[in-house]
Amino acid sequence: MKQIMNMAGISCLRYTCANLSVIVLVVLVASCTRKTDEVQLKDETPKRAPKTEATCCWVAITNQATKKIEVYDPADASWTTPKWSWMPTTDLSYISSSEISLWDTPTDIKVRNNTVFANTAQVITATSYRLATIARYTGTGLRGQKLWVMGFNDTTSLHAMEILPDGNCVVASAGTAWPQGFIRVYSSSQPSPNHGVYTQYGFTSVHAVLWDQTHQVLWALGNQLRKYTYNSPASGGTITNPKLHLETTYATLPSAWGHDLSADVNDPDQLLLTTNGGVYIFHISTGTFSTMPGAVQGTFVKAISSQPGQNTLVSTQPSSGCTINSWCTATVNFFNATTGTATDSRTVSGAAIYKGKTFDPNYY
Repeated sequence: MKQIMNMAGISCLRYTCANLSVIVLVVLVASCTRKTDEVQLKDETPKRAPKTEATCCWVAITNQATKKIEVYDPADASWTTPKWSWMPTTDLSYISSSEISLWDTPTDIKVRNNTVFANTAQVITATSYRLATIARYTGTGLRGQKLWVMGFNDTTSLHAMEILPDGNCVVASAGTAWPQGFIRVYSSSQPSPNHGVYTQYGFTSVHAVLWDQTHQVLWALGNQLRKYTYNSPASGGTITNPKLHLETTYATLPSAWGHDLSADVNDPDQLLLTTNGGVYIFHISTGTFSTMPGAVQGTFVKAISSQPGQNTLVSTQPSSGCTINSWCTATVNFFNATTGTATDSRTVSGAAIYKGKTFDPNYY
């Protein structure tokens, strides 16, 4: 991975109450704000361990030391045991030779409310350098079970993925050498063998993709910030043959090499983004950038996100104490979103975190 990566995310607080009966331990997770937007459905499949649904308050990390997605609760003072962890396995219907073998170091994780797939209420999207996948998070069936997967060649270097409301998806490849890079929109909503129809759009060193539910557009960040419409009349796309239309290009970033991109969940007119040189706010209505204040501002930030109903940002930035690679850290940092003042942090011992972001199932 190159030093053209950035920023982090954040997490809101939540309370947990446990009620022990003779046989079953049920954990109820109290949500932060926006309860009406969230899907908090019960997983009907019998499990050996209690489970909780994604809320606005948790933080998911891509731990490249364990090669797993791990989800933690900021309300826990010590991050020793994740609320949930995941990687492709044969038990989850992934094929060892052609799919699991392509999963190496995870690069992106999102959770979304989506009922397109049978028996599913929430899904995760996850990428490693050569594998992109959609898996069930809540619903009837195994948590983490494969719903859609696509493998790539060794020049791809996937960095991000987003699922669209209709069940199709977009993947972002930074490429392994200059000036490679592309985004592809896939017909992942369709049953096999039609699930792999795609259209590719060249985009140098693209690192992030984000669906904007408010404005009904897709944002992508690389050496530029781009805004696309999806399956619009201008694109000519359909659900079975999805396409994007480039609507606007913001060619000049505040500093070079965009890395991470998130919705500001508390302000629909703002996006949060990072580059090699800093952490910024993009103001959608004016098409302008401003610099994030305070200690949250930093170079080579790999992930940035905000928390619903909270004045908090979550961020990850490489640290010298993490020696597995040059872009990792073992610590997720929290900041005041108004002042940028550092407010807290959590460390996962032995972790090599690339991104740590709010595990929020909603589009904004």
